[in-house]
Amino acid sequence: MRRRRSVYLALLVGATLLMFTGPLAAQAADPIVLGAPTSVYTPFGKSCLQATELAVEEINKAGGVQVGNVKRPLKLVKSDTRGGEPGTPLHDAIMAYTKLITEEKPDAIVVGAFRSEVLMKAMDTVAKYKLPHLHTIAQTPGFQKKFAEDPEKYKYLFRVTTDALIPGSYTQACLDILKKDFGLDRVLFIYQDTEWAKAFAGLVKMLSAKSGWKEIGFDAYAAGANDFSPALEKAKKENAQVIVIVWDVPLGAGVFAKQYQAQKVPAIVVGFVPPMAAPQAVKTLGPGVEYSIHVEFPVGASLPLKKLPKTLAFLDAFKKKFGDLPEAAAVTSSAYDAVYIWKEAVERAGSLDADKVVAELEKTDYKGVSGRLKFDKNHIAIFGNKDANETGLAVVFQWQNGPDGQLIRVPIYPETVAEGKIVLPPWMKK
Repeated sequence: MRRRRSVYLALLVGATLLMFTGPLAAQAADPIVLGAPTSVYTPFGKSCLQATELAVEEINKAGGVQVGNVKRPLKLVKSDTRGGEPGTPLHDAIMAYTKLITEEKPDAIVVGAFRSEVLMKAMDTVAKYKLPHLHTIAQTPGFQKKFAEDPEKYKYLFRVTTDALIPGSYTQACLDILKKDFGLDRVLFIYQDTEWAKAFAGLVKMLSAKSGWKEIGFDAYAAGANDFSPALEKAKKENAQVIVIVWDVPLGAGVFAKQYQAQKVPAIVVGFVPPMAAPQAVKTLGPGVEYSIHVEFPVGASLPLKKLPKTLAFLDAFKKKFGDLPEAAAVTSSAYDAVYIWKEAVERAGSLDADKVVAELEKTDYKGVSGRLKFDKNHIAIFGNKDANETGLAVVFQWQNGPDGQLIRVPIYPETVAEGKIVLPPWMKK
């Protein structure tokens, strides 16, 4: 009888130990809080939050985050900054940041500001509260400039995505192809009057001038603009062959796409117009998106690439969970990667202490959906244009007629991920 009782007690103790060291331990432990303040109304905010939810779900299913000798689950807390809505005061967006930090007390922040102007203000808020901040949307190069002014103060901030200069350089590469292969040389620029778009368009303007392009115009429109007909009329009158447009406000971008089609402008669209770049563009805007060329940054944001299996796996999982590919043809993969980068840093640190985690984030060498990610001295992820096994990568695609007669997005640059070449519209062929 005593022997049977001893065996029973041993089994009970073993089961109890298993509960506190196995998968159930993560459920029993206090959750780690990840804060995600962003502009929920925008496709970028929505898609990035969904990608973050997917990563959190996967990590929790696998047992959580190992902090020292304890597995802890993740809890995602969201906050709408409304920073992507034209007219929202910066003060209101920063207040949403501050409220999330002070009330929810997150251990780290992911996704972060949508609008670059909000990010620049939020840098001081994050520095004040000293918690790791991995932002994945705002694109201003001003981030690294401000960081460099006081690295110790801003050490908690990391950019896990591109900045505007990366998609700008990819866009210029496509202009070089259009000039070399088809002899095009007349370009009109249209850009949104925001920090990131100015940097993007400004870089392409500078590089295109050096490579022999004739500039028809460099036209800025307010973020709330809803009429692009003056610029489109200029394109027709001045015989522009290419319209480089940089725009991220959904309403304005949609208006441009429809006016461009309605006015039958005989110029090819190159750049970044989210409604025209989105996987759902043919359904929402019709067949007029054919031949338009867009940069997606980074890879894996919405376009599965045959040569990069991780983009296929991520976007397949995203589609299974949410019913469709991401609406935003940019930065979604960055949000997904950011959660895993932070998780690995915490596990290497063995702690949630902000300074210890930051020290490990600085050592990041992560092969994710968006390529191999490392941070430079200013805490920005390093991107190139050749090999996703060496750096982060972006991609340029063109809407083309597929083998079955349906419009598809065909990767055309860089060569390492390309699945086709640029096709000139029949009305532009000489």
